Amino acid sequence: MILIASVMFALFFTEIHMFHMKWKLNFKPFNCSSCLAAWVALLLLFLPDIFTQIAFYMFTAGVVAPLARNTMIKLYKPLI
Repeated sequence: MILIASVMFALFFTEIHMFHMKWKLNFKPFNCSSCLAAWVALLLLFLPDIFTQIAFYMFTAGVVAPLARNTMIKLYKPLI
């Protein structure tokens, strides 16, 4: 669960919302998905399990929602 939560956080932070650009954090590990995922995984490893669960559900939903939206648009576009 830690691995998935850290990868989802990194994708949400760097690829979907590009917070590193908005917050002027355009340096590693903040602008690198794999670097950020590794550091977040290390952090979640030492935090209590409740933080891992919160990060898992929150950032998985944040990554899956735009993917589901784009998939639905592609599916329904030929029908319209």
